[in-house]
Amino acid sequence: MIYLLRHGETEWNREGRLQGHGDSPLTERGLSQAVAMGGALRRAIGDEDLAGYTLVSSPLGRTLATARCVAAVTGHNPAEIVEDPRLREHGFGAWEGEIYQEVEQIHPEAWRAREADRWHYQVPGGESGALVAARIGAWLAEQSEEARLIVVSHGFAGRVLRGLYSGATPEEMLALPEPQDAVFRLSNGEIVSIPAGL
Repeated sequence: MIYLLRHGETEWNREGRLQGHGDSPLTERGLSQAVAMGGALRRAIGDEDLAGYTLVSSPLGRTLATARCVAAVTGHNPAEIVEDPRLREHGFGAWEGEIYQEVEQIHPEAWRAREADRWHYQVPGGESGALVAARIGAWLAEQSEEARLIVVSHGFAGRVLRGLYSGATPEEMLALPEPQDAVFRLSNGEIVSIPAGL
């Protein structure tokens, strides 16, 4: 059983900037979203069973901050959060920190190449979707059927994880939503979205 959530809203999310492996702090709204997702987990799992779940996070600051907020609600020890770099976000390399809506004007040729094949195009210094899927797929393959995990990851990385779990095509993965106020339960080959209620 895996409960998957995305980090809460960050300063760069609010500004429309590409984060990738870069980072920015959670906003007040992001902190509230993290707490709300912790509450959703408590309701979905139940206080008695929460202790049987391991809290796993991408090592980036925004996911760890979210995981610590979740831990404060679920009763997990924040010092025991397991960090796994394979759960990091899609690396945007040279584009990190740039306003998403401006990238097309700043890098027109690279943008056209990416739009022609969003799954395989690799931003200079960054990753392709296929590379992200390879590392997340390796992580997912290591998880046993008996695993009880609460996983804090990212937008694109979370889409890929859900897509790999459900057997989606790359095109289907790219079309999945990436909310910051919902928890996804991955169990028995099925994915259920649980709103956080914020």
